[in-house]
Amino acid sequence: MVITQEIKDVISKAPFIPITTASAHGEPHMIVVGKVAEIREADILGFGIYKMEVTQQNIKDNGMMQVVIATMEGGPKGFRLTGKACIEEKLVLFKAEKVEVLL
Repeated sequence: MVITQEIKDVISKAPFIPITTASAHGEPHMIVVGKVAEIREADILGFGIYKMEVTQQNIKDNGMMQVVIATMEGGPKGFRLTGKACIEEKLVLFKAEKVEVLL
């Protein structure tokens, strides 16, 4: 399991969450979302879709995505999650495959 309880705790405290996708040509595209809409088993985070036209196209093109989770609450703590994403109805579903400690 990649998403540990410690990461879930940071997710709940993160004031905003940057997510980055890449175009078919490798051009990065970063946006900021407010919160994780849901955490599913098997290391999957769900993000509500509000517009996200470029993000959605990048996910359709290659599915690569990174998510940064960080907070200063209780002392600085952060993680970079790397994995694959897909679109399901009104959610971006991101399956974390790798975690790096940032802070």
